[in-house]
Amino acid sequence: MPSSGIDRTLAFLILCLIVLGSLFVYSSTYYQAMKNGASSAYYLIGHLKRLVVAIGFFFLGLFVPIEKMRKLVFPALILLLFMLFMTLIAGRVQFGARRSLLIASFGLQISEFARIWAVFFLANFFANHPQVANSGRGLATTVLIVLGVILLVAVQPSISVATITFLTLISMLIYGGARFRLLLPTILVGAGLFGIFVLVFPHAQHRILSFVNHPTYQVEQSLIAIGSGGVWGRGLGAGLQKFLFLPRIYNDFIFAHIAEEFGFIGSMIIFVFYGELFLRGLAIARFVESEFLGLLVFGLNASVFIIFLIHVGVSIGLLPATGIPMPFISYGGWSLSANLFAMGIILQASRWRVL
Repeated sequence: MPSSGIDRTLAFLILCLIVLGSLFVYSSTYYQAMKNGASSAYYLIGHLKRLVVAIGFFFLGLFVPIEKMRKLVFPALILLLFMLFMTLIAGRVQFGARRSLLIASFGLQISEFARIWAVFFLANFFANHPQVANSGRGLATTVLIVLGVILLVAVQPSISVATITFLTLISMLIYGGARFRLLLPTILVGAGLFGIFVLVFPHAQHRILSFVNHPTYQVEQSLIAIGSGGVWGRGLGAGLQKFLFLPRIYNDFIFAHIAEEFGFIGSMIIFVFYGELFLRGLAIARFVESEFLGLLVFGLNASVFIIFLIHVGVSIGLLPATGIPMPFISYGGWSLSANLFAMGIILQASRWRVL
């Protein structure tokens, strides 16, 4: 029979990560805030404001019926394509890219929700057409639609978000049972597009070349922070990299800050939290009562875990610098809203586990 309540363990894990995130944001920003002449809690307050918006998205995911969202998959595609095109044409330029669309002075980064839509689209398609996973023509049509959305995200350029969406696509194809002979062309096409974008966009080329030849300044400082943390860390608030040595430590490199102040032990605790979060998601995907819900939960769960792995991989120098925030912990933004929206959907789906 279906479960009557949400997965409380998953809800508790999300709450813990949000609380820890606020703690780490304050610990990593109080000096920079005071250096700029503001209150020591300036960045924390900004983070909490963004968190309120993100929690609103969380409750949307938790309470708006999934079946109603499912019916909006194709209308959402039209809206998504329109807003991505508008972002390319009239979006706000930040760090050399058009990634947010100004709406009444409010910047909306729609690309963060492209991966949410991609998961809904793939789950809906595979559930309605289970034979597609082993049909070359059917799979090609499905993949090309998603790749079209990914392409619009990549040309902003936001190659990191496009990469996350593509990796989520591959993980869902594998989970959905696509045969390797059909999966391989998708991987090759994705790799080819990635190579083209690296050649076209200088900043992406610079990041790849720096990764191959010599770590960037940020990665070097990140490695110093992680190494200096040792086993137990320097202690809460005692880290040195936040004294303007490591830029954007509160966002793109917050894992390095955690490792510096809480050491190997603290880092492992964070890994345990995310590992358990991922495993709970897998368990929910396995035991929900419909194939659509299983695919949906798996895809959303995989996308969040992929972001975590990429963030850590960049921080320890295993991956090129990408500017990916750690889910639920880094300074708030649209990534936080998208991830909490995804978790809200997973928790709603957990009500329909077959016990």
